[in-house]
Amino acid sequence: MKNHKGWIGKAVCSLFLTVAVTLTSFSNQTTIAQVTTSTPTQITNPGKSIVLTKLNDKVWLHTSYNEWNGTTYDHNGLIVSTSKGIVLIDTAWGDTKKTEELLQLIKKHWKKDVVLALITHAHDDSISGIRALLHQKVDVRSTRLTAKLAKEYGYPSPNPTLDEKPVIKVGDTILEAFYPGEGHSKDNITVWLPESKILFGGCFVKSLDARDLGNLSDANVEQWDDSVQKVIEKYPQVETVVPGHGNTGGKNLLDHTIELIKRHSQKQEAALK
Repeated sequence: MKNHKGWIGKAVCSLFLTVAVTLTSFSNQTTIAQVTTSTPTQITNPGKSIVLTKLNDKVWLHTSYNEWNGTTYDHNGLIVSTSKGIVLIDTAWGDTKKTEELLQLIKKHWKKDVVLALITHAHDDSISGIRALLHQKVDVRSTRLTAKLAKEYGYPSPNPTLDEKPVIKVGDTILEAFYPGEGHSKDNITVWLPESKILFGGCFVKSLDARDLGNLSDANVEQWDDSVQKVIEKYPQVETVVPGHGNTGGKNLLDHTIELIKRHSQKQEAALK
């Protein structure tokens, strides 16, 4: 009889222990799930003129909104988190204050300083916030041509080092600048992130939503498709392509850009007949 009671006691104790372990495990899983779901995949400033969107653990898209010819457009850049700080691809589009807000968002959410910025061409949607970067002693780099054009357009010149040193290592991260030739502008470059297989095409590449080539004031349409083909051949392993305006995509953005160039050329030829 005593042994029977002892067996029941052990069984009850074992049951309570199992329930306690299960509840603890469930609690831990819930906590982990809460931590996971609370990690933001998108961050905005109060006025929502800047939106940061996560591409992977190290790379985020920064999108700024600005008015051009009476219509509001977006413009994309990249935020690359490295072990030595943040690398910024292009500034926010707008006045100096907007890039200052971008820098504040980065500092708040990454607790890191921007240590390097690359400017992909000298149009205002890529370079208009350069004064905010220089004010914070950020190392801003470009090609010699972009530096020259920046000065002509009324902006401070970036450090023109990308022609001689296109491959840059910042801490644990490698970036490669590439000048494929003229296209959207005389000076447009792309930036390749080999670890993430992300290609920042900037305004040189059009999104799938684009139905035309956009601003052609400085474009070389005749050479543009050859320049895009050079990018396709140089980076066959690309998985994500980031255009200057619109949504990110895959290699098909490069093909789509070539198709838009062909359509434009055909229309121009037809108009001359």
